[in-house]
This record gives sequence, C-alpha cells and structure tokens, in this order.
Amino acid sequence: MKHFVPSSTPAEGLGVMLLFELIDAAVPAFFRPDRTIHIARAPGRLDVLGGTSGDAGALVLQVPTAEAACAAVQLRDDALVRLWSPCRDGSRTQMLSMQLADLGLPDAPIDYASARALFAADPRDHWAAHLLGCLLVLARERGAAFAQGAEVLLHSDVPEGIGAGASAAVQVAAMQAFAAAYGLRLSGRDLALLCQIVDQQVAGAPDGVTAPAVAACGEADELLAVRCEPCEVVDSVQVPMDLEFVGLDCGVRRSGGAVTAPLHQRARAEQFLQLLQQELTPARREQLGDLLLAAHADYAAHGLGEPTADFLVERVRERRAGGAQVYGAKMMGRGGGGAVVLLGARGKVWYEALRIKKMLLAHTGHSAHVFRWSSPGAVSFGGIELRPVGA
Repeated sequence: MKHFVPSSTPAEGLGVMLLFELIDAAVPAFFRPDRTIHIARAPGRLDVLGGTSGDAGALVLQVPTAEAACAAVQLRDDALVRLWSPCRDGSRTQMLSMQLADLGLPDAPIDYASARALFAADPRDHWAAHLLGCLLVLARERGAAFAQGAEVLLHSDVPEGIGAGASAAVQVAAMQAFAAAYGLRLSGRDLALLCQIVDQQVAGAPDGVTAPAVAACGEADELLAVRCEPCEVVDSVQVPMDLEFVGLDCGVRRSGGAVTAPLHQRARAEQFLQLLQQELTPARREQLGDLLLAAHADYAAHGLGEPTADFLVERVRERRAGGAQVYGAKMMGRGGGGAVVLLGARGKVWYEALRIKKMLLAHTGHSAHVFRWSSPGAVSFGGIELRPVGA
C-alpha cells in the first residue's frame, strides 16, 4: 500500500485486498493518510438446515461462505459520519453523510421507532441503517458515548436478497470495525445479539440471530450449530473431508414477511448433526441428502415454495437417481425464492452444481452465482489495522 502498513496480511480471496486498493485510491479525498484505519470482515452463510425455525431452542445449521463483507473505519475530529459503499448497478446511493446528533448521539440516542422512520425515508439510502444502526445500538444497549464521527467504507460481495446472510455480514463487519475504532470489546455472542437488534429494530427486517451468529462465530469449512432465542453456539463441526456444501442462487429474490416454521425442521437438524459426526457410510450419505430433500418439501407444504428453487432441487433428485454423487438439496432461509444449498462428494458436487447451473441458464436465462468455498467468521478472522506509513 502507498499510504498505510497493515498489521497483518490477509490471504488472497478473502476480499480484504480489494478493500486495501479502494482505501489507497481514496486518499486524501475520503481517508486521511496520517490516521489509523480499522478493518473487520464477516462472511455470508449457507443455511443447511433449520433456517425457517423461529421457536425457542430450535437448532440451525449453517456454513460460512467465502463471500463476505469488509468494513473500514477511520475516526474524524468532528461529529460527522461519512459512509461510502460502492454500488455497480445503481440500485442505491453510494455515499451519504450524517451528523451524530441526527441519531441523538452522544447524549440522548433516539428510540428505535424513530430510527426506522429516519432510514425508511428514502429507499435508496436505507442501506445506511445497517451501518449507522450499529452506533445507535451500541449507544442504547451498551451505553457507548460517541463524540467523534468517522469515515466508513463498506464493500461486500455477498449476493443480496437470497438468504445468504448479506445484511448480517454487513452488520457484523461494521459492528466489529466500529468497536475496534472506538475501543470497545465485543465477544462473538455480543456481535450476534447486537446485530440482531440492528436488523430488527433499526433496519426493520424479520431475520433472526443465526445469520449474524455464523458471520461472527463461524469457522472455515465447519458447520456451525446455533440454538435460537437465546443465541447459543452449540457446536462447530468440521465438514468431513469427502463432503462439500455448495450453494446456487435461483435468480429470484426472496419474498418478504414473517415465517411460521414447520416444527419437524428442528428434529431434522438434530438428526443431521448426529449423522454428520458418525462414520459416513453410503447409507448415511443418502440419509443426509434425504433430510435436505424432506426439508425442501416442507417449504411447499407451508406455502413458502418457489418454482425456480423447485426446478433446481428436482435436477438434484434426477442426478442423484442417475448415480451422481450429489445427495440432496434444499432452499435456504425463509423460503419464497433465494438460493439452494447442495450436499455431495467433495469436488464432485461442484461439477454437479456447474451442470445444474447450465440447466438453469437454459430454463430461465439466469446465470447463477455459485457458492463453493468457505472462510472464517469475524471473531476468528480478527481485525486489521492500517497504520500510516512512517508512523
């Protein structure tokens, strides 16, 4: 970097190197070259089982993706907060600014209803709720007093609106970067619970705690088991070397609204976790796939199905019946569209996903994003400081 020296050098493919480039190019127009920048990173997720569960104690199984959100925060001397988040398709604004006083900070933080109304005023600016909401929630829930504003850069490559945890990744990355910049200490559980408040109370979204839990606490190539309400990480299980989870987006954004979960999703998630930790005989691989296929059937049974997702899952059934090493698939998250997760033999299921992607292209004209690789959550990744050259 021209202007900064990083405290650690991340591996290629984690998205942080691109953030370094954006930061370097934004000096001095956005970032100052003489002040430390704090960087955090949080991944998206593949919802393997239980993503529709909303009942207390329900088990949700998910895997962090390589796709992630990265946030960079540099403190200012005044009370202005400037946000910058590059947007290639023009669907929203890319830059905006706000005074801390607009949120009632530092002395009298506004209530959550007022915050929702503030960020809902212009849909093209609503993305700021996921960032500035972190400051408001830290003030209201943890008594943090923010007297200094900040420059905030966000870059995310987690596809939005498909159940892959895009907003949770943004919130966790931003929350962790703010905490580092302002000298606050947050555990993984803190990050998950505080970001759930941002999502529900400030951004006005119906999502639960499990997506921020994997964004905060996930480990690369491990299945994170989380119990809902209250948030409790039960286990993090290494995905067996000869199995692999792959995701495919349907090209259909999820329909909104709350979800009433099928109660037997809970039992399936418990059984899936138990099977995954036993010797993977051919019969058990089929059982794992059967649990995913049965969970997918529940979406339609409860009015949450979507034709394109059904098309993808049916192709998986056909390939499995023909002897391919893909064992099962299901729609992710709340249903109503989005993406599907596939389970199969490591390496082999990747080629099956590419084959089915071609079928989807011929069927709908949509060239699907494929989720293959995994990466660490925000806590495991840690934080990076960019210190001024010569400091």
